[in-house]
Amino acid sequence: MRIKTLTAPKMADALAIIRQELGPEALILSTRKVTNAAGEQTLEITAAVNEPEPPSRAVEPLTTPLPATVLPTPRKAMAGAASAGQVPSLPEVLHQHGLPEHLIAKLATALPGLQSAGFSQAEALEMLLSKLVSFRGPTETLKPGHAHIFLGPPGAGKTTLIAKLAVQLHQGGRNAGLISLDDHKLGGFEALAITAETLGDTAHLISGAHTIKAAMHALGPRPVLLIDTPALTPYQPQAFAALKQRLDNLGIPAQAHLVIPADLNADDMAVLPIAAHRFNLQSLVATRLDCTTRYGALLGTAAAANLPLGLASHNGNVAAAPLTLTPQWLAQSLATLPRQPWEFTS
Repeated sequence: MRIKTLTAPKMADALAIIRQELGPEALILSTRKVTNAAGEQTLEITAAVNEPEPPSRAVEPLTTPLPATVLPTPRKAMAGAASAGQVPSLPEVLHQHGLPEHLIAKLATALPGLQSAGFSQAEALEMLLSKLVSFRGPTETLKPGHAHIFLGPPGAGKTTLIAKLAVQLHQGGRNAGLISLDDHKLGGFEALAITAETLGDTAHLISGAHTIKAAMHALGPRPVLLIDTPALTPYQPQAFAALKQRLDNLGIPAQAHLVIPADLNADDMAVLPIAAHRFNLQSLVATRLDCTTRYGALLGTAAAANLPLGLASHNGNVAAAPLTLTPQWLAQSLATLPRQPWEFTS
């Protein structure tokens, strides 16, 4: 990994230098305001990029018939069988992704019928995933004329996601209003403030009714409002209740979206929609897709909570546009054996 620290008067200038020297996949590790030798305020940016990995062997397509029952096979044994020319069954691959067993059984039962009707395995899996979970694009998720609040556990990447969305909306000619309720974490608001400054705008940190009135007056009419929140732990439901009460007291009606890091363990992931039930969640947003190659828990959580999937993020680089999860992408990912740490070379 190559790491570079630089200073620039504005975030836009820093991003341009980072893209030129480290490439478009560079990850911003930290940003802070500093004073240079001339006594001027400037930004200090630290960014990193992984060195290219050597090409890996492509996983062979899955073509074997699907068994009626699912018999999980250890991952290393499956890898050995694949290298010997034996292709693992799709239920075995789905098990390695951590997909709940009842969903694996449902897919294993339905897929052969679709394949016998002439659909390929990839087409059949895509169709079935679309039945298990609905998928929404950015426009449908971020409905114009609404405030959108983003909830999630520590490290979910809510602030970075909101910054990405603000940049993308700005590039499309729409300036989103940026509001933060995160007055708990030291420096939690600074990244949002820097993003707004880069876009020629101002973000607002809300601590009470008087500040929300001033913020709404300063923002004026906006296509959408994006609201950041303090990190919420699912095993402390009182924190969710307190935030909901705070939001109600401020008088901000908002559509709520649950931000879940894709590498969160399945048990904690499943608890989050339950803890956030009082917010009448509108969608599930996946972040940190680059931190795992297992996506079964994500699908299982969305299906169990009956929440649409759509918005997603794959790294912490504000300059990298948010992603849109699709049934095609998810079907392709779930049909491929998840890679393990020992399979990546430094």
